[in-house]
Amino acid sequence: MTDSRHFIAVDLGAQSGRVVLGTFTPRGLILAEVHRFQNEPVTIAGILCWDTDELFEQTLAGIARAIGEVAAMGGRVEGISVDSWGVDYGLIDAGGALVVPVRNYRASDPAIVAIANERVSAAEAYARTGITEMAINTCFQLIRDARAGLLTGSPSVLLTPDLWTYWLTGTIGAERTIASTTGLLDQQTGEWAHDLTDRLGIASAALPNLVDAGSPAGVTLPAINERLGMHDPRARSHGPIPVIRGASHDTASAFATVCDPGDGIAVISCGTWALVGCSTQGPVLSLEAMNTGFTNEQGVGGSTIFVRNLSGTWLLEECLRTWLEEDPGAQTVPELRAALLGEVSAAGGASLAGTIDPGHPSLIEAGNMPGRIADLYQRTCGDPQDLGRVDLVRLILLSLANSFDSSIKDASRLTGQAFTEIRMIGGGSQIQPLVNLTREVTGLPVVTGPAEATSIGNLCIQAVAVGVFETLRQARLAARRSELS
Repeated sequence: MTDSRHFIAVDLGAQSGRVVLGTFTPRGLILAEVHRFQNEPVTIAGILCWDTDELFEQTLAGIARAIGEVAAMGGRVEGISVDSWGVDYGLIDAGGALVVPVRNYRASDPAIVAIANERVSAAEAYARTGITEMAINTCFQLIRDARAGLLTGSPSVLLTPDLWTYWLTGTIGAERTIASTTGLLDQQTGEWAHDLTDRLGIASAALPNLVDAGSPAGVTLPAINERLGMHDPRARSHGPIPVIRGASHDTASAFATVCDPGDGIAVISCGTWALVGCSTQGPVLSLEAMNTGFTNEQGVGGSTIFVRNLSGTWLLEECLRTWLEEDPGAQTVPELRAALLGEVSAAGGASLAGTIDPGHPSLIEAGNMPGRIADLYQRTCGDPQDLGRVDLVRLILLSLANSFDSSIKDASRLTGQAFTEIRMIGGGSQIQPLVNLTREVTGLPVVTGPAEATSIGNLCIQAVAVGVFETLRQARLAARRSELS
């Protein structure tokens, strides 16, 4: 490669979104976050929803900024791709309008799960789709909408990144990695399980045609080009931009950056919540896998992402929030976090009698997290001592490390893989005491990063799609050279 090649990754998270400009050069990949914006849910008619209008406007603002920067360098953007969290979707009618606002997964109805189980048992559903049963799953949300009459006329179900792609290009479709989070995709065939959707009362016609990660979706619409041009005069001569359906589930993008199926690498993607598991050549659909809480999702190139959902840095974040409310203005969150982690690293804190389950039901809700953790510790470990702040932080980190260890051991047993290394990505990988404890507890080397795994995966897939690289491995090596330079 002799020239610079420019791509835009739109990474939508449940708390914030961002637009990242990626430039592949002969020396590697240059990343630049050009725009970051908050994702604040809104309440509409008493229902928690995503503010999709504002989120899309912010997306366009970021794309316009990236185009302007590339145009100023005399270059041209060769692709845009959107990734996001799973599960949530918009219903688009024949005219392209949303039937109802896009609901937030936290507005799910747990009672729907029992209704679904009467039609398709949990064991049968898992054996086909490989997805752990959770009330937030798309399949249960669609049953709710069908019962409310919202699927009458078979509007198109567009998961969040596919909705963004539709608004950018006017093209309807469903990319497989994000589709695999729905609980409606047959993991063996990679196609919609239409027999299950029929039994669940979900109109099969509402599910768009499936395409693989890396497939072209079209180019930006004239109206979108005009809106982008109005943000920056330098972008007006840029012309339509190809939009690519990358690995549009953010987990699949992240995994594409760090591992290949069966390579002996266990992955911990640790943010507010954590995903722990590995990449495999195919799904693991046994009852044991279901009962131990592992889910199967599609990865790039026909691979499977086999992971368990765990608590991540949520407990630490909630404790920090509570402590700052007790002493407002004394420190910022980063300052307090850094001070406490520094003391933990210096071997501060009491000698703990044991650890807790960081995913315990008593710790799911917000509010007085330090008190509830201390209470659970005393009940679990029979230790009456009062735990100070440093003690609680160490307890949280050690408990997380133990949960990572048990999940990695379970993933090894269920997949038959012998892990020789752990790759830790996400915000948790920046917490050095957690990295150190994970290394100690598991007995495995822990390699951290890349910090921007999701965006890098998004950009690498685009670069392969347009022919900058022949394989994802080549693109990943180019990105890795940048990390090391």
